[in-house]
Amino acid sequence: MTALMTCIAACLLGQTAPPVSPTTDVKSIPQADPENFGFWDRIWLRTPTSMPQSHDTDAMFMWLWWFCTIWFVVLMFLMVYWVIRYRRRPGTIAERSPSHSTPLELTWTIVPSLFLVYIFFRGFEGFMAKVVPPGNAVQLNLTGYRWQWDLEYPNGVVINAGTPNHATVLSATSIPIFYVPAETPIRLRMNSTDVMHAFWVPDFRIKSDLIPNRYTVVWFEAVAPGADAQKHPMTQADVDPNGKGAAFIPELAGEPYTDHWVFCAEYCGTAHSEMWAIVRVVSDGAYQRWLKAMAVASMPSDPVALGKVVYKARCATCHSVDGSANTGPTWLNMYGNSFPHDGGQQHTLDDNFIVESIRNPGRHVREGFANNMTAFSEGLVNQRQVEGILAYMRTLSDKGGAPPAQPEALGEGNTPGSPPPAGSTSPPGSTSKPGETPVTPPSPAPH
Repeated sequence: MTALMTCIAACLLGQTAPPVSPTTDVKSIPQADPENFGFWDRIWLRTPTSMPQSHDTDAMFMWLWWFCTIWFVVLMFLMVYWVIRYRRRPGTIAERSPSHSTPLELTWTIVPSLFLVYIFFRGFEGFMAKVVPPGNAVQLNLTGYRWQWDLEYPNGVVINAGTPNHATVLSATSIPIFYVPAETPIRLRMNSTDVMHAFWVPDFRIKSDLIPNRYTVVWFEAVAPGADAQKHPMTQADVDPNGKGAAFIPELAGEPYTDHWVFCAEYCGTAHSEMWAIVRVVSDGAYQRWLKAMAVASMPSDPVALGKVVYKARCATCHSVDGSANTGPTWLNMYGNSFPHDGGQQHTLDDNFIVESIRNPGRHVREGFANNMTAFSEGLVNQRQVEGILAYMRTLSDKGGAPPAQPEALGEGNTPGSPPPAGSTSPPGSTSKPGETPVTPPSPAPH
């Protein structure tokens, strides 16, 4: 019976399908053919999957849809037929209905159970193929937090919405663009720093939760960009002035790419619906050139410029810099001024208070605002990034004052690894070695 239903569904899908048993190997199961993406496939799935391992997901989905449709039509036909056939007629005494039929009860119990067994084994095989990555997969570390994503690459480079030339803007929200190589298994090790999120890429047919204090794993392998794929601009002059398409990146000039949208599929608060990202697929050669160039690139040396990068990456979602209302208080004229907080207490937002708000935002919550901010530990935001935030906030305030003195440049006899000059101190909590430039982008937004 199961094999019969499989053949019927496959014929309706335009596929040739042999009988399938619950123990059939996944590779032998009829797969959805991207070259033969039919009408009903387009209705429900929109486009063929961009991940070869998900062809079985499409085929299984359509099998279930046809399975349910066929049985619905059959049962509704029988219901209408029996309603008409056994309707009450004037002058006719209705026959007594049987109260028990062992053969009938066994039939309607065993036959549906066989279908369920097939569905379980078929789905379990596809599930295991998606959650167990190949041994040669490249591991990337994905961090989710309200309401952004960070992706860390094997060489320590971190991409987020504040990375120059690696973000686009939609509905006033900066969306990070994550580059990955085509036809290469990618293993994502994921976690959340605040609440539950869910990494969902419809084109890959994958979705997996990000859970605080726990790592979860999902993997994918994207197909290479086709002949009709978009291409990166060859020069800066070729960049679309309206912001459409890719930015100019010298290492990727002229390289074709395909974009795949990422959504958060777990409600996580106010801006949940705008927690987006883009997975941009390029050839492996282009990816390797890009990765090397990103490793060489450093964060801005000027603290104010670094603070702006931090703001765009992590803070612009909740905080404005022009005085307008948002989820969190505006940064305009915040630094150095006093504001009422929970419990009616007045606090002046100086360096110490702002740093405390970054590390432990729930301790003092500004009056009129909810405690929605993620706490950022030293491991997530280093001291140099915090200094950049403070420097940028000073420029936005009428009480910003003079910026702190900058450390002296390395000179003769003052080489990396040598003791600091007498009287000098390192920033508290700093873990950077002399001469090092952290590549991990920044992350907070104080109350």
